[in-house]
Amino acid sequence: MVTTSPGNMDEATARSRPDLRPLVARTRGSATEGIYGLLLATTVIALARQHGSSDAGPVALAVLVTAVVFWLAHVYARVLGSGVSHASRPTRGEVARALREHGSLVEVVVPLVLVLSLGAIGVLPDRAAFVAATAIALVELAAAGGYAAIKRGAGPAGTAVSGMIALGLGLVIVSLKVVVH
Repeated sequence: MVTTSPGNMDEATARSRPDLRPLVARTRGSATEGIYGLLLATTVIALARQHGSSDAGPVALAVLVTAVVFWLAHVYARVLGSGVSHASRPTRGEVARALREHGSLVEVVVPLVLVLSLGAIGVLPDRAAFVAATAIALVELAAAGGYAAIKRGAGPAGTAVSGMIALGLGLVIVSLKVVVH
């Protein structure tokens, strides 16, 4: 087997080396929900900072609670939508699948909450915790974009461009959410 660096890995290596995959690709649920969770968490952090919050503890709690509420909202919408579309009662299996699939929305914010918690307990200054959590989320978005390019067979340049586009779009979406709120 040929060993490659993360910047030069092919699809087979990406599949065989789960440690090189971004978190959104390693969750038990949907990568789409994981990406949404990262955008949501980054927005909550940005909004908290914009509104003068300088204490990482309440922001960590807000990120976690927001992710859980949106996870439950997505599960509810899926189960209710399925009932409307199929005119049947949801089974326990369908509800369990929805809980699992949408669970990545919460799963991806756990590292961010942990970093923010380091600020809350004084291991990191609060500002450093905010910056680190935001940076982790944005790096994860860029990594997801690069990983998607690798899975499509892109070379190093295409992978880098895809990662930069994912990062840029993530920044735009977070900025728009902050402006709207």
